[in-house]
Amino acid sequence: MEIKPETLSRWMKFIRFHPDLAERFMDCFWESQLTSKQNIISLLEDREMLGNVYIFGGWYGLLAKLIEDSDNLIANFILSIDIDPVCDWVISDLYPDSKHILPFTADMADWEYSWNIPPNTIINTITEHVNQDTYDGWWDKIPSGTFYLLQGNDFFEDPEHIRCSVDMEDFKRMNHCEGSLNEFEFKCDGPDGKQFTRFMTVGIK
Repeated sequence: MEIKPETLSRWMKFIRFHPDLAERFMDCFWESQLTSKQNIISLLEDREMLGNVYIFGGWYGLLAKLIEDSDNLIANFILSIDIDPVCDWVISDLYPDSKHILPFTADMADWEYSWNIPPNTIINTITEHVNQDTYDGWWDKIPSGTFYLLQGNDFFEDPEHIRCSVDMEDFKRMNHCEGSLNEFEFKCDGPDGKQFTRFMTVGIK
């Protein structure tokens, strides 16, 4: 995973000039967060052609920007969707000249796909942050034949994590991806130094 100097500079300037958001923004740079994104990029590079990309739980757009900057990935539009309205503003401030990244504020359960930007690649990095009903409603709306990448973890200690999985089989069952094409899990260090496991699957809906 390559981080271009101009992108790194934008991130550092944002931290410097927006101290009110700096602490939360810097949470994106925990080693576990960066490792997570590195592994996502690596899996996507096996596919190369991504078409229109929908990222649910896009947060401050780091993953969207890494996809846009990658020399090994080809994407049309990259929609970064998050329920926090601040994320929309941050992405617009960070990447005003982006020709690909489109930020949206929305609850994933309410998302309706646009006929003029049909989804080709769907990424959900927040499966542990939503209840089962919300996830099921979101999953049911994904058009058949769409490529997906799902990520979750067993970090039960985080109060924001309300639907963790105990292992990969549990993760696949909860997220309806038993027929995934590939699966991957890796250890991460949490903010308190305690290790947890991230689970990731890719497949076709």
